[in-house]
Amino acid sequence: SLFHIMYADLLNKSPKLLDSFDIDVEEESLDNMLKDLGVGDGTATNRKEALKGAATLYEDHLKSGVIGSLVRGSLIRLLLVQIQQLKAGLLKAMGSIDILVDANRMNVQLLAAIPEFLIVTFGTRIFFRFLVSFRTKDMRPTTAVHEEMTEYLNKMERCLLLAGEDETETSFDKPKVLGEYVLHIHSYLVLLDYCSPPFPGFSCDNIQRSLQDLLSLQGKGKTIGTDRQLALLRLIKQQHKELLNSL
Repeated sequence: SLFHIMYADLLNKSPKLLDSFDIDVEEESLDNMLKDLGVGDGTATNRKEALKGAATLYEDHLKSGVIGSLVRGSLIRLLLVQIQQLKAGLLKAMGSIDILVDANRMNVQLLAAIPEFLIVTFGTRIFFRFLVSFRTKDMRPTTAVHEEMTEYLNKMERCLLLAGEDETETSFDKPKVLGEYVLHIHSYLVLLDYCSPPFPGFSCDNIQRSLQDLLSLQGKGKTIGTDRQLALLRLIKQQHKELLNSL
């Protein structure tokens, strides 16, 4: 997985191109071959001059006759030196590639993780929106459900305003208004439950507790003023509005 690869990179455990080779051994072998030809002393410090001498010797053998040089075996030895030089050069280039890859591996993998993050993020949102539609048996988008919930809150505010019209009556002394008020709270809470997720559970729990506090003000003969109930309802409407930020 991506996280396993990133973990291996952080611990420098990722496989490298040179893991199966040892460039020091190959270069030492090249120095020994140059020494056997008599153009070097077998050390890395003299390698450049030795390779130049081997190239000159190779040109001289070609000028003196290819057949004779092949029969004596000297040309074959020169060809093997060139092959060994090419092998050592390729291994050095592979080492440079390893360094370049190591320096940019994390950046490339983080860049590759962006599409995965977008797929997970938007895929999750689409799934939860489908889940809301399935639970409510309604193919409307979540924003439309949120608008309906807003309408329930507006109707609850209307009920509170109607209950406070007659100053001689306490809040919801009229049974019809109280029944309508409780029905709107119930309808709102049902949709709130269906929409969690995608709405955050913490925010939904806060709204539910606030509605319970609002409803409890009507019981046990309490005579809490309508203004205080409207203030609490406006706080709930603000919390409800902030639910859209999670979509």
